[in-house]
Amino acid sequence: MSALPTLYKVRGLPLKRPVCAICIDRTKGRTEQIRLAYRVTVRLCPGHASHAFQTKRGGSDFVRTLMGVWQANGCMTQARHRTLDAHLNQLRTPNPRARPGSYAWPELRRRLEARYAQGAPPLDPTRLPCATCTAHTPSRRTLHRWHTERRWLNRPP
Repeated sequence: MSALPTLYKVRGLPLKRPVCAICIDRTKGRTEQIRLAYRVTVRLCPGHASHAFQTKRGGSDFVRTLMGVWQANGCMTQARHRTLDAHLNQLRTPNPRARPGSYAWPELRRRLEARYAQGAPPLDPTRLPCATCTAHTPSRRTLHRWHTERRWLNRPP
């Protein structure tokens, strides 16, 4: 009869550090605590904690593996089920696209529209109050568009 694997005398496994929830007796390297949604945490080795593994096949490898581990141990709770669903949903929804200059600079647009309402011409982007900072300021075309849209006529700045 062959010996069943246990953590009691596994060679090369640190005694005082937690093992990977997926690898268990084959854990390589130092595990790290990964915080998931709904206050669920899990200890994983560097390979299983990597972004590549967590997003592989749309996250289904990660979700199915953790679900199998939790079901096998009889600890698949509602919170853990919601966590796995949230992980998949997060990977399904696309990242919001970067907003164009007219939306990324709302305070600047309000100030400029107040000046435009008084009859000021469109500014040159290099003469903006924030021209010395490293942020990407609105382009000349955006400033002219703000001026030609004349939004201050419909709602005062």
